[in-house]
Order: sequence, then C-alpha cells, then structure tokens
Amino acid sequence: QSSSPESLKSSSPPASVVLSNSSSSNSSSQKDTTHTKLFVGGLPYHTTDKSLREHFEVFGEIEEAVVITDRTTGKSRDMDS
Repeated sequence: QSSSPESLKSSSPPASVVLSNSSSSNSSSQKDTTHTKLFVGGLPYHTTDKSLREHFEVFGEIEEAVVITDRTTGKSRDMDS
C-alpha cells in the first residue's frame, strides 16, 4: 500500500524533481548535499513545487522542493529529454 496522495499518481510520462533536505549547520556558506538531495522521476505533469513539498513533509523538514519545468509550457519535464 502506497502512502502517496492520489494527486501524485498518474501514468503520465516521466517528470523530473530535485529535493533537498539538509540538516547540516548554517556555519558554512556552501552545504554538502551529497546525502541530502533526492531526484524523483515519473511524476505527473501537473505536479507543483507546493504539492511535492506537501507530499514529502511527512518525512521531515524539506529545505527545498523544485519541480523542473519546461520554459515554454510551464509543465514539469523529464531532465533527460
């Protein structure tokens, strides 16, 4: 049984998302995100930064949730295309 909301379920072509959840201190100006960034693919085109953030917040504080979008259409897109 999946814990993902229905709004994120779709048979749409893959989309690309990058999440960052960093727990490192603010003492350095540049954070090492080696173990704190997450790529999520295969999301529906209607996925927004807000809906993505809300979905993953159940797992902890989300520093940044960014849906990579096509500049022309504004819809989420696959980073490999």
